[in-house]
Amino acid sequence: MKLKRTVVAVAAVAATGVVLAGCSAPKGSTINEKTSLSVASNSAVTSLNPLVANQYSTYNSNVAYMFQALGFNYYDNTPKQVDNTKLGTYKQISSNPLKIQYTINSDAKWSDGDPINAADILMQWASSITKYNNPKSGANFGSVNAGSGLDGITKVPEISNGGKTVTVTFDKPYVDWKQNLLSPNLPAHIVYQEAYPDKKLSNADADAAVIKAFQDDNTAEITAMANAWQTKWVVDSMPSDKKLLVTSGPYQVSAFVKNQYITLTKVPGYKAGPEPKVDSITVRFITDPTAQIQALQNGEVDIVYGQPTTDTLGSIKKSQGVKYTQTEAASYEHVDLHMNNGGPFDPATYGGNAQKALEVRQAFLKTIPRQEIVDKLIKPLNPNAKLDNSTMFLPGTPAYDAAVKVNGMSAYDNVDIAGAKALLQKAGVTNPTIRFAYPTDNPRRVSEFQLIQQSAQQAGFTVKDVGQPAATYFPALATSKAYDASLFAWQYTSLAYTGNQAAFQTGGSSNYQGYSNKAVDGYWNQLQYSTGTEADNNGLLTKIDTQVVADAATTTIFQFPDLTAWSTKVDNVSDNPIGVQVFWNFWEWTSQHKASSSSSK
Repeated sequence: MKLKRTVVAVAAVAATGVVLAGCSAPKGSTINEKTSLSVASNSAVTSLNPLVANQYSTYNSNVAYMFQALGFNYYDNTPKQVDNTKLGTYKQISSNPLKIQYTINSDAKWSDGDPINAADILMQWASSITKYNNPKSGANFGSVNAGSGLDGITKVPEISNGGKTVTVTFDKPYVDWKQNLLSPNLPAHIVYQEAYPDKKLSNADADAAVIKAFQDDNTAEITAMANAWQTKWVVDSMPSDKKLLVTSGPYQVSAFVKNQYITLTKVPGYKAGPEPKVDSITVRFITDPTAQIQALQNGEVDIVYGQPTTDTLGSIKKSQGVKYTQTEAASYEHVDLHMNNGGPFDPATYGGNAQKALEVRQAFLKTIPRQEIVDKLIKPLNPNAKLDNSTMFLPGTPAYDAAVKVNGMSAYDNVDIAGAKALLQKAGVTNPTIRFAYPTDNPRRVSEFQLIQQSAQQAGFTVKDVGQPAATYFPALATSKAYDASLFAWQYTSLAYTGNQAAFQTGGSSNYQGYSNKAVDGYWNQLQYSTGTEADNNGLLTKIDTQVVADAATTTIFQFPDLTAWSTKVDNVSDNPIGVQVFWNFWEWTSQHKASSSSSK
């Protein structure tokens, strides 16, 4: 199976504890001892709504996972799906047509007390379908889910049971319906209030207005809600508008300092999922791996997770009072080539000559030293590391083994400078300049870029460094045309066959490189409405894999070696190969750190 993906910002990360210094309790007061811990991220949070396509990243998604409801299901570290019956239930009530019924529990509420209800489900439906994700005209939520199989729900979902039950009907079968449920994302009533602040509507009236707008297909109101949904929650520090902090999960944002940290505090009376044991969690934005490990060794750190270097791994192994695990993550490094930006890989540059552009792309991919990158940068961390040779399957799975036999990626296993020169000569292209983008604050990716640059120059390419720090690099992937090749990773976040569709379908929401192939679009269409066997579905994915390779759109390099380390003062920490990694069971974490607060008596 293929998995839904999110952009990965890569570096070793660490956690620092928050302490209250220089304070003592006044006389006649009681001390309420609460537990806290802190987790570091190598990049800052830039949005409280990670489903906006240009904000869809691990560093936004991991934090949102803790303050948004788990949804109707989530992934454990097996990995398999686990139903979250505390939010509600879902069931298939018909297969022809496909009908799914959601029932939300009566005590599932937003942190402001408003019930989670049909308005929230309708908001998630509308924000996920192409009809309301039109950047040229009409409503545009700008959602990463745009173009998914949820497009098969063309009729407004039916509401019953006082707004607690919603039934959706698909026009066609949808192979991944269980992996793409309509779980609450943002509070619908707040979205409407943000869209129309002058109306001063109550929460209940705002919910009613949301439902009516979708039932009436009120373009003006849906457009206003879409604009609010896409833009209002894009914040990088504590917003003055506290309505933006209303959440459906067990935590709520209580502090947020730009480029420093974000703190989440427990929501009293939370009923929509498992209740966490730790009272507050701070995610600190730390980019320097050395400083992170020093904090771990100094006892200021609780958890380290992410991608190790040989130095950080060696330091962790020598640390006292630390446990750690090493796993292969469900993430893969790759290089994408931009195909519609007027650059050297774009047919338009050559008067629409697609063959010439293909030959230039093939030439560049032949120069990428994939094996050298694995040998020098990955094998010191994982001696068994091998090249990743599929864009659709994880290494080690039967479907992967079958696909790599036929998809053609092995043609790029070894650097072929002579072959690259011959292709450039055949295309009649001399000394092309490649603007190469990558996160400059990641040491391993700096090394990868240097190896690629040195190799490509031997074939006549000029590789120009247009890298940026991760905080600006990742948002720019979706909008900028000022680069020709990009280096980053995709992280597998669900057990969905159509997980790669948005990246390799014409106009897909995460198709940053402008890839387009009619045959591939047709395969995706067949797959998303498939009622066939697992073998049938994997066969379609193999066809897509093969065509993407033939089009020289991208090349995969390696599967990530992952590191999770934690202080012996915290318990129940474990890694997850997919999804939100170490955060997957945050509600089970325990901590010996006490954050004391005083209250007058």
